[in-house]
Amino acid sequence: MSSSPLSTVNYQLSTNLEPFIFRQAGRLVANRAAQAAENTDDRAGAVNRYALRALAPEEYAAFTLDLCNNQIDRHFSRFPEEELERINELVPGRPLMERHDLRGTLPRGRFFRSTLHREDEVVSVRPEVYVLRTAENEDFILNIEGGVYRETSIGFSFRMPECSVCGKDLRTCDHIPGRTYGDKACHFIMRGVLEVAEGSVVSSGSQGTGFVREDRDAPLLQGLARARERFHQPIELESKKLWAQE
Repeated sequence: MSSSPLSTVNYQLSTNLEPFIFRQAGRLVANRAAQAAENTDDRAGAVNRYALRALAPEEYAAFTLDLCNNQIDRHFSRFPEEELERINELVPGRPLMERHDLRGTLPRGRFFRSTLHREDEVVSVRPEVYVLRTAENEDFILNIEGGVYRETSIGFSFRMPECSVCGKDLRTCDHIPGRTYGDKACHFIMRGVLEVAEGSVVSSGSQGTGFVREDRDAPLLQGLARARERFHQPIELESKKLWAQE
């Protein structure tokens, strides 16, 4: 998650508070209409919604990753589920970058669809991204496939940091994220997501999100498919001869 340490944040107290923005210098922050790709099983069709010409599957590598979740992160902040739903709508069409660098480098890939993934109490925004198989991207793709580039992060802006202790705007209360007040550990809830600028491959993300092995659920899914197929197959009775004799 792209942000500055809380110690460097200048909390401006005023009657009309400006949106609280997580960004690096030079990032453009603006409202954008959601342009989510249809959540279809046709990966090639979803990818080609963003390409200027139809791409063949062998021309790109596609990856699945977790971009953010509803857990308290290392900055003592978290997303509520309704904001994750908003992010999930905004992610398709946004670029995949390296290290949140929007000041000079160009994107490595493009997010083409996204879903919300639930596992116990953890809700994650889980998009898919495609990276063209060019000579320039060869090492980048290889490092992802080999598990060297593992962790991911999101660059975004939001309107208000809500204090988990008192419910007020964190910029107007006296509570400090990371400290405990009574039996409550203070963190801030990120409300009013304005924009998803990008997702990035990073060395160490604040939420511990990363690339997901696409085949990790394959044995279970394949087993279910085989079970359904067998269930719907007609049963051949071994006693046909008996029926014929009767």
